This record gives sequence, structure tokens and C-alpha cells, in this order.
Amino acid sequence: MAHPRCIVEKLPAVGDIAWLSKDEAKHAMGSRRLEAGDALELVDGRGAVALSNILPTRNAAGETGAQVCAHHTQPRLTPDIHIAAAIPKGDRLGTMLDMLGQLAVASFTPLDCERSVMAADRFDGARAHRIFVEAMKQSRGAWTTQVASACTPKSCAQHCHAHNIPAFIAHPGGRSLANAPFDQVCCMILIGPEGGFTDAEIAHMQEARAIQISLGATTLRIEAAAAMAAAFVRFHAQNQIV
Repeated sequence: MAHPRCIVEKLPAVGDIAWLSKDEAKHAMGSRRLEAGDALELVDGRGAVALSNILPTRNAAGETGAQVCAHHTQPRLTPDIHIAAAIPKGDRLGTMLDMLGQLAVASFTPLDCERSVMAADRFDGARAHRIFVEAMKQSRGAWTTQVASACTPKSCAQHCHAHNIPAFIAHPGGRSLANAPFDQVCCMILIGPEGGFTDAEIAHMQEARAIQISLGATTLRIEAAAAMAAAFVRFHAQNQIV
């Protein structure tokens, strides 16, 4: 049976003690019902994984100790999938972030679009990070999805072009997903608001060599579009579809 996972800022050497924050200890010993002596995997969110045993020990800060028994590195899934999306309202944002975290998306960028219903500067990066950490642990990943600074579709596409990152615009009338030239190393997928990208935004992104792709015949909400696109690229790479 797979051992539960908790995140720590830094993994100590084999034989040393890692300290679980109160929240992580509550999750391990409350929700997962672990006890002193039980095995636990620790991750740092940057690929490092350590098998450890929970100790009946707490430090002055009230953190629970876990002695590290062994280390290994869990490779990041390829390709690196980067998602840039407009921000949906309410709980739908949390749903989107959780799904992207489970799909091991490399980064998420909030987009400030002309038709956005929520300004990108209202995006709570700290909350997004917490959601990504929980999604990583639940899906048994070891790499936390990074939260990038908000930007416009134009600046996002220009950044991708400058750094040789293939960029794709999810918008009706583009190539089908099956025919999109996804790279085996990395890609960026831009998801607009539910009103869609404006013609000017599309033109600016295409000037930066972004490729327009279609997500199908139905109109999807932002969170469904983002998860569908990321899942397709992940499935495409794992099954080597040509």
C-alpha cells in the first residue's frame, strides 16, 4: 500500500529528523489516522521524496518529527504543460486549480483579458499554492505547480515566443487537438474568459506565433477547457499519439 505524503520545505539527510508543520501533522495523524512509528513519505515539491517514520516527538514550535530513512527523486512528467487562463468566478477557480494540480501542470498564469469577469490582480496566489500542494499530494506527485505573475494574452504569447515555448490559443475555429503540433518538451496553452478572446487579442497572440486550437464543438467553461486541454496533452505524450 502506498504511504501517505506530506510536504516539507526541505528534506534533511537520511537519519536526520524532518519537522511536519501543524497542518501537515494534523492531516497525517488526523485525516490519515497515522501514529508514531507509521511510515510516511515526505516531498519538497521539487521532486525529492523521502521515506520516513513518524516519531513521538515534537519541537518547541509544536511540529511533529519524522525520521528520514531513504531518499529518491521522482522525475517530473513530460512535457512541461503551462496553462495561462482567465479567472473563473467563485468555487470554480478552486476546482480548476485542483484539476490542473492533479494533472501535474508545471505552471499556472492568471490572464488579464479584455472580457475577463474577474481582474487578474484579484487572484490569490497563496491560496492557489495551497490548492496545488494538496492536489500534488493527493495525486502522489512530487512537483508542485508553480504560480506565475498575471499577464495579458499578448505578453504571455510574446514571452513564449522569446523563450521558444510553443504556445496554443484555445479558441473556436482552430486546429483540432489531435492535429495540434504539441512538443514533447513543453507547451503553453492559453484559455480565455467565457466571452472568448477578442479579435485583437487573437491577432496579437498570432503575431507572436501562437497557434489557434479548437477544444471541440461544445462551448466549455474555463475550468473544463483548462482541464481538458491539459489532460489531452498529458494523454497524448504518454501514449505517443501521432
